[in-house]
Amino acid sequence: MQRSDFIMKLMSVVLFIAIAAYIGLYIYKSSNQAYTTAPAMYRVVEDSAEARGYIVRNESILDGRDGALTLMADEGEKVASGQVVAVYYEGDRALEQASEIRRLQLLVQELEQTAQSTSSMRELDADACVRALAEAVQRKTLGNLQDLTYSINNQIFKNAEVESGEYDIDVLRGQIAALTAAQTNTVTVYAPQSGVFSAVVDGYEGYDPSSLDAITPSALEARYSVSIQREGALGKLISGITWYYAAVMDEQDAQKLADRSSVTLQFTETYNEKVDMKIESIGEPEGGRCVVVFSSQRNLAALTTVRALTASVEFSAFSGLAIPAESLYYDEDGAYIYLLTGLQAEKVSVDVLCEQDDGVVLRNGAENGTVLREGAEVIVTDEEIYDGKVVVE
Repeated sequence: MQRSDFIMKLMSVVLFIAIAAYIGLYIYKSSNQAYTTAPAMYRVVEDSAEARGYIVRNESILDGRDGALTLMADEGEKVASGQVVAVYYEGDRALEQASEIRRLQLLVQELEQTAQSTSSMRELDADACVRALAEAVQRKTLGNLQDLTYSINNQIFKNAEVESGEYDIDVLRGQIAALTAAQTNTVTVYAPQSGVFSAVVDGYEGYDPSSLDAITPSALEARYSVSIQREGALGKLISGITWYYAAVMDEQDAQKLADRSSVTLQFTETYNEKVDMKIESIGEPEGGRCVVVFSSQRNLAALTTVRALTASVEFSAFSGLAIPAESLYYDEDGAYIYLLTGLQAEKVSVDVLCEQDDGVVLRNGAENGTVLREGAEVIVTDEEIYDGKVVVE
């Protein structure tokens, strides 16, 4: 009886040691296996390409002349045929007369409003004039600078005179009429046609959209690399409502546009806006590049001072789940990964949307019926792994 008890105890000890050794060996091997995980991260991928080019419009230059110039049209303003866009004053006497006429006109306006304006309201009007002047300086739209200056002067410094009744409106109007009749040394410039006015002339106004037919990248770049000086112009008129963007693109990127009629461009640097544009033409390739001509009928007035532009041409945008490239495997059935489910590796088939420098982007499992979701733990290892294998993270 004692012998059998001893044997039973010995067998129990041996079994315990064997189990402990197995567990220890398993823990040792698991702790030394290179199993790590990375979460599947949501990512939006934009397929785009860079374009560099120039704005081309139907533009006609308005010739200037000698004398002091006052612009009557603002930058980007739509003007009608026959509308006054500028006035030239020849000699100091003519300029002084024009200044006096404008001062009297504003004073008459002030007198007409006096009966309906309280002192506090006039202070608000003065503040509004100052803000308008500050905004004009910031935007560099100084065509009405003289009016703003006179308005501030009248609002701030002439209130006491207006209140005192020293002026008679009929007398002031008579003075204005007399000065206007005596004003002979002035030249008024009228718009020869309707269009959008710009005071910025860069010398490239002679290139209209028809000049873009069959143009090559080297010819386009050479055209706008030469500085053209245009002296004596007071501004230009942009006719029509369509503007064109002739841009140099990589040939392979340009071919992605071959079956499309329009595309979205995100402009950068001097003009930071996103614009949907029509694809007019794709030129013949030259040295792996070609000229793509886009057009738009939007935002013309905002681009009157701009010629060269850089843009990102947006082909498409999609979303998916990004994972490390080393966690992706392939077999005869396609691509797959291993997810950590509990303590086991679970093999999951995946659809690869695109490859990037820092990994791959997969289709969300909700779209193809798999368990892959944002935040899922993807196993990353160089060791042997298979579906159902118990792993320790």
